[in-house]
Amino acid sequence: MLNVRQITFDIVHRLKEAQTHIDLYTELRRCGGVFGYEAFLVAGLPQSPRENLFDCRIISGWPPEWERRYQDRRYMHVDPVIRHIRGTADPFLWQEAAEAVGTPQGTVVFDEARAYGLHAGLCVPFHQIDGGEAGVSFGGDRYAPTPDERAGLHLVAIYAMSCAKAILRREGEADGKDEAPPPLTGREMECLKWAADGKSAWDIGVILSISSRTVEQHLASAARKLDAVSRAQCVAEAIRRGLIG
Repeated sequence: MLNVRQITFDIVHRLKEAQTHIDLYTELRRCGGVFGYEAFLVAGLPQSPRENLFDCRIISGWPPEWERRYQDRRYMHVDPVIRHIRGTADPFLWQEAAEAVGTPQGTVVFDEARAYGLHAGLCVPFHQIDGGEAGVSFGGDRYAPTPDERAGLHLVAIYAMSCAKAILRREGEADGKDEAPPPLTGREMECLKWAADGKSAWDIGVILSISSRTVEQHLASAARKLDAVSRAQCVAEAIRRGLIG
């Protein structure tokens, strides 16, 4: 790759100008065309057994089918990449995580990820001042970044996470202004109420006699109306606005 340093600085400049999560997603997708990755994920780590992928993701460029399977199987709690983030501050290849914290469940996660085109990748961990943990992952079919590309992606990940948090802060400040709550459908509020009670999409589907996929669609619709980027934020915002008890 020609002039990785200049390319990285150009990407960072565009990331700093991102005003919405859509802007950030678009730039990370464009960045993949330069650095060779095909999928990406910006997410926090679960802070309790109740939290799952849809609660923690901030921006996702994963294949949607893999997202749903990862969510339904609760792979976030056995994924070697997630476990490895907790023990290191340095960027690492997924394979390094598999070798460091190899478990039967972790092997299943890696084996199934390959069926969705995610054979290899790079993860940049984040350990925040408030004790929270997060990571940015880049992956693909045969993804093997050079040392220079790894350094470039490390910087891209730092700015992507920083910009994502800045956007969340701006949205939180805007939400603090007096405004009429957006209309949620009765079904969306039902799903949110059960989600606030810690129920999974599968649990809610059983309770409401609908499919878990339909539940996810209702929650995603509610999140869009409430300008939320995670299920936890959506529930918190619905409670703050008095839409659910």
